[in-house]
Amino acid sequence: MKQTKSQEAVRPKKLKNLTFYRNTQMFISWVQTLKEQKADFSVIHSKYTTALKLPDGSKVNFILNRYRDKVFIANRMVVNDLKKNPEYDRIKQTEHSKNNFSVKNGLETEYIGDVINLDISSAYATTMYAQGLITEKTFNMLQSLEKHERLPAMGMLAKRALVYDYKEGECADTNLELGENRQIFFFLIQKVEECINKCREISGDYYLFHWVDGIFIRNDIPVKDLQRIERTLENYGYKYKYEKVVNLSVKRQKEILSIAMNKNGEDKEYKFNDPNHQTNFENLVQCLQDLEVSQAEDRLRQDGTSSPMLEQPRSNGEIDYQEWLATS
Repeated sequence: MKQTKSQEAVRPKKLKNLTFYRNTQMFISWVQTLKEQKADFSVIHSKYTTALKLPDGSKVNFILNRYRDKVFIANRMVVNDLKKNPEYDRIKQTEHSKNNFSVKNGLETEYIGDVINLDISSAYATTMYAQGLITEKTFNMLQSLEKHERLPAMGMLAKRALVYDYKEGECADTNLELGENRQIFFFLIQKVEECINKCREISGDYYLFHWVDGIFIRNDIPVKDLQRIERTLENYGYKYKYEKVVNLSVKRQKEILSIAMNKNGEDKEYKFNDPNHQTNFENLVQCLQDLEVSQAEDRLRQDGTSSPMLEQPRSNGEIDYQEWLATS
């Protein structure tokens, strides 16, 4: 049945999607209004965007940054390449480590001063290309983005959103939405970490800490070791650069580490839980437990039996070991 003009006039029109920069007070006002109206709506909160899905299906987006269309095009190119890759399903369905920082074991409060910092350039994009997950065309597209645009274009793979569903103005359900390509992004993290950890091993005692795709090393490291680190980065297909880091200082408060520095003329601070702290504690407890077991076994040994801790047989030379053999 054909509708009349009067019927068309009373039909509610769907609102256009609205976009604002993320503002806490404005967001709260929108939610409060919808609750007072006893509306059915959803709140979808992710790293880059918080969105309100309204009863008519339209959205109000509160964004951190406004990105060019080119960023979203690059992301779609990445996803399209991935889905054509024979390794896509295997990597997507495998759990990968998300660890992307560490610190020298036992690092204490200290002023260190000038240090060496090597940073991998375009680490995630290069890893995808080196692993054959994207085409050269897509890689070049990612490289054409500004530095602050490149991470969102890749980070969208790791989508994680909290969803709050409201019914008649009351929160009725909460859900966690995870992007299907999250493990792809964690695979990239794991590969970068693998390379950085090899550089860490080469650095030895000169290693201080690393954060994502940058490693910080004491500046008196032997040149031959620095050259080995460079070759390691090159073997992984990474381009890298030396960054100027001065006035680096470490402050420890129990398991909390604060590392302050001036990098390329800009003051920076990294603050995190020492990832080795809990491991060190657990290792100490295990050592104490092992010691208790070995001492108990030692007390049960009979005179004349050999010690399980002895690495070489005793000789019967000038010293008579018989007196203390059972308790050694």
